Amino acid sequence: MLGNIKASFLSKKKLSPNTYEFTFLLKEPSFINFLPGQYLIIVFEKEGETKRKYYSISSAKKNKSKLEFIVKILDQGLGSQYLMGLNEGDYVLFQGPAGLFVLKENEKEKIFIATGTGIAPMISMIKSHLGEVNNKIKLVWGLRNKDDIYYLELLQDMALKYENFSFEIYLSREERVDNTKNNIFHGRVNIGIDKLLEDQNIDKSNLEFYISGDKNIVDSIRTYLIEKQILPENIKLEKFI
Repeated sequence: MLGNIKASFLSKKKLSPNTYEFTFLLKEPSFINFLPGQYLIIVFEKEGETKRKYYSISSAKKNKSKLEFIVKILDQGLGSQYLMGLNEGDYVLFQGPAGLFVLKENEKEKIFIATGTGIAPMISMIKSHLGEVNNKIKLVWGLRNKDDIYYLELLQDMALKYENFSFEIYLSREERVDNTKNNIFHGRVNIGIDKLLEDQNIDKSNLEFYISGDKNIVDSIRTYLIEKQILPENIKLEKFI
């Protein structure tokens, strides 16, 4: 049974036109131990009914008392309405942590493929594991428009600081992208996958893929990878519904 966690709402920060970073301070208990990639369940009442929404933790594992979440705000989303209606100091009930979308301990190169706010668990992994593991970690992140990009400075800083980390951002709805110096390209994440797998110096059997985002897109990417001869056991998924 998942434990109850009482927290206080601290702040929200707008990251893009429809995406916010929400921060909470834990009260009871005052801290939790979680694995990067895991999620919490936020529990709230709506018209007399108990609702539960799942949100991946985006903060580093060292931040055991102050937790962050990246949330896409949907006009008709019950979770979105609840979160946007919070005021500083409001108490919030969580359950967890839970989830098996965590890094395997082995020597394989980790390839993160995210779409939209599927970046959330991977940001937690990146902030938590870089400096602790020697595995190469590559992020391929798919968004629609340049206005949807956030955390670019963080990713750039991480790539400069850690030789084993690199990233590429792909924009599917921009007609033209001329920002290769910042690792921003036109197209879908499949282009980044093809670029990686066509590298003659890459050993496909040494790659481990972590895919996170919208359910249908995640399933599509998984199928695409298997068609490219990536073994199913080397693919882990986190589907957002």
